[in-house]
Amino acid sequence: MSNFIARSLMVKLIGLFLIVSVIPTVIIGSLAFFSSREALEKAAFQKLFSTRELRKAEINRYFESAMDDALYLARNKATEIAAERLKSPIEGEGVKTDGNALTQLDQVSRGFLQHYGSGAYGYDDIILVDASNGDVVYTVKNRKDLGTNLIKGPYKESSLARLFSRVMETKKPAMVDYSHYLPSDSPLAFVGVPVLDPDGAVQAMFALAIDTRRINWTMRTTDEMGRSGQVYLVGPDFLMRSQTRLETARSILKKKIDINGVSAALKGESGTGVMPDDQGELSLISYAHMGLKQNSALGTDFDWAIIAHIGVSEAFVEIRELSIRIIWIGIFLALIAAVVSYLSARGIANPIKRLSSEVAGVSGGDLTVDVMTTNRQDEVGVLMRSFRSMVENLKQQTGQILEGVNVLGSASSEISATVTQLAAGSSETSSAVSETTATVEELRQTGLLSSEKAKSVADDSRKSFHIAQAGKKATEDTIEAMNLIRGQMESIGETVIKLSEQSQSIEDIITAVKDLAEQSNLLAVNAAIEAARAGEQGKGFAVVAQEIKSLSDQSKRATDQVRTILEDIRNSISGVVMATERGSKAVEAGARQSSEAGESIEEVTKSVQEASQALTVIVASSEQQSIGVEQVASAMDNIDQAMRQNLLGSRQLETSARDLEELGQRLKDLVERYKV
Repeated sequence: MSNFIARSLMVKLIGLFLIVSVIPTVIIGSLAFFSSREALEKAAFQKLFSTRELRKAEINRYFESAMDDALYLARNKATEIAAERLKSPIEGEGVKTDGNALTQLDQVSRGFLQHYGSGAYGYDDIILVDASNGDVVYTVKNRKDLGTNLIKGPYKESSLARLFSRVMETKKPAMVDYSHYLPSDSPLAFVGVPVLDPDGAVQAMFALAIDTRRINWTMRTTDEMGRSGQVYLVGPDFLMRSQTRLETARSILKKKIDINGVSAALKGESGTGVMPDDQGELSLISYAHMGLKQNSALGTDFDWAIIAHIGVSEAFVEIRELSIRIIWIGIFLALIAAVVSYLSARGIANPIKRLSSEVAGVSGGDLTVDVMTTNRQDEVGVLMRSFRSMVENLKQQTGQILEGVNVLGSASSEISATVTQLAAGSSETSSAVSETTATVEELRQTGLLSSEKAKSVADDSRKSFHIAQAGKKATEDTIEAMNLIRGQMESIGETVIKLSEQSQSIEDIITAVKDLAEQSNLLAVNAAIEAARAGEQGKGFAVVAQEIKSLSDQSKRATDQVRTILEDIRNSISGVVMATERGSKAVEAGARQSSEAGESIEEVTKSVQEASQALTVIVASSEQQSIGVEQVASAMDNIDQAMRQNLLGSRQLETSARDLEELGQRLKDLVERYKV
């Protein structure tokens, strides 16, 4: 089995696909499950915590309301009047004959109990105790405790007696815990309030008896708690203070609940966790203390534990359902992954399996295998098309190699025969080369003599060329000097022309200055006239006008002098222009003659140069001929040696040709193994 797995690509691919698809699914499912379970657990804990805190708040509000009712009744006018006139009770009636002091109190108390004594409030009785001696002087229900003394009487150990002692001691409202009160057939708790006179002294204690009906109603279990959920109260003696729905018999002050949550709550702690309940079953329990001691309005010296719990199996039923759903979803996804993995693996493995069989055939030398075609565009398709192309190319190459081997065999035979003939011809060529070497040596001696004569003639030709070259250089210098003189004469002419143009500009400026002087003279005359009109005030202006007129006259005289000088300059410029033209013509004639002489010398130079070049070529040819003859002689020696070596090589080549023929035969046998 392990060998099959190791050899089967399809099994490996299926396993790989399953791992790649299932592991992320398992991881995601696990993360989703743990996250959801954590959220559901938090929701269950929060739900239990909210239920516990809601019941706790309701119980505290109920006791505070009972204390408020007791305070209201204790401060009622009827209660205060009754407290002032209390002496001793009347048997069986609970009212005094002394002016009917308790009549009004009785009416108020009975009306209160009729309205609030139902199960919604749980008020059981109203009791008035004389503060001076501890006698119970009034009760609405006229029970056995009426007329008894709470200090010395039969109920001195009762919770009512403890309440009386606490109120007398603190002179403040107080409350005592539930206990079995013998005059009643049910557990009662008492709320006591001192009745004070105008001086602040305690006259009586007004007590309100509370049964467990309101407690049980408040701690009832609703449908949201499920089948196993419940909320109950436990006193400091670990006895129940409320009835649970799971208990058919009365459990208040009878059933003991001693679990970790109760112990922690009675120590003032609070929390929520999974722990065994009173039946030993694992439950989700939320516990806390009621905070009755911390409630200053109640004046209690005790505290209770409030417990809310529900069975783990019921509390986490959603988690179980979630886990089951996730498992089924995982199985479904795993099946889909398995199917997809199988199809994907088959799509990859089957073509590769067939391709491997075709490769095995090719490796055995069978190139006639039918390679399947495919239109797949993935790597498998590329591989199959590449293999098909490879087989086709291999067929063509093998056919070509086979043809080449046949050609190689025939060529090897021909090479062997040719090499034999070449060996025979090499012997004859070797003797001919020896004779040619002697002839070349004679030719080399003749070439050396011709080369020496040509060198002598070339030296004379070079001397003539240098003399002609010097005459050409002198003529070129003369022509260049004449051209330079002509250029300078032309530059002088251009400068004179520009000077003539600038003299015309000066003439224009002189005319403008003259006009300006005339206008200034006219302006001076006008200014003098205006100064004369102005009288004494225009004298300064007349001086300025005189200066302007004087300045104008000077400008006219200067202008006339400049015009005279400018006329002389023009005459001089005309003479320079004429002299420049005559010099330019003379220079141009000399330049023409120098150019003609230069052309004649240049023709002579060219002739001498051509003769010198011809002699140089002859000398070079002679030298090259001599060198060539020496090279031919050397080459003939080399050829002689090469022919000897060629003769040896021909024999070796003959041996190699036979080896090549044998190699061609072996290659032919090798290629014939493939079927094309």
